[in-house]
Amino acid sequence: MKFGRLTSPTRDILKEIRTTRKLGFDFVEIAIEGPEGKPEIIMKKRRQILKLLKKYKMFALGHTSWWMELGSEYEPVRRGWIEEGKKIIRLCNKLGIKLLNLHSHSRGTYLKNKKGREVVLKNIIKSLKELIKYGKKYDVELMLENAAERGEIRKLKNFKYIIDRTPGLKVHLDIGHAFINGGMKAIESYIKIFKNKIVHVHIHDNHGYFDEHLPLGKGKMNYKKVIKLLKKINYDRTITFEEFSKDPNSIKKSMKKVKKLL
Repeated sequence: MKFGRLTSPTRDILKEIRTTRKLGFDFVEIAIEGPEGKPEIIMKKRRQILKLLKKYKMFALGHTSWWMELGSEYEPVRRGWIEEGKKIIRLCNKLGIKLLNLHSHSRGTYLKNKKGREVVLKNIIKSLKELIKYGKKYDVELMLENAAERGEIRKLKNFKYIIDRTPGLKVHLDIGHAFINGGMKAIESYIKIFKNKIVHVHIHDNHGYFDEHLPLGKGKMNYKKVIKLLKKINYDRTITFEEFSKDPNSIKKSMKKVKKLL
């Protein structure tokens, strides 16, 4: 099992990599989004990033912005995000990143009725298929992260609908997001249903109402049971601790808790 930390897109990427190493993580998950994590900015720092990763003997994963509208009904918007996705895939190739996440995101009124929902889901699948094909050219595999907030594609059945109809797409399971949308039962369902497709995990705590990104034990999620469920399916890949805390050592404490349980 390898443990990582998600960089903050509001801070300098080089400082974030150094902090990640200092805290004792195995890898860094690079947030490729503005303001500091735009592809153009990261590309300019590519050589320095590669030098740091080599020095620290770390590897990197890629994390796109959660608001990419791959399911938009407005074709110029959808095409724009696809082109942005391709740009990010090329960047990942330059950085040696083999695994990149995308989100099951959609905003607006379209998810409130069956017809609108079908349009969004169809477009997301169409977009993902194009990006997966493009990713193969650059040796970058794509995974889809389950969403958290209202107005997004957050129901398990809709997430499964996308996964089942998109060959080659892997699952990025965000434990905290699943907890918001169904508690421990939802987490267990995600792990059971996608056990053969989960290639990456995000873990953080909350109180079950919104996406707080708390340290483990500060919310209501039974993280001890989560680790037992992951062990049950022999999950042994990567886990990113996606915590937003002012105390940099809190995330280190969460990692120690998980290591002890494992």
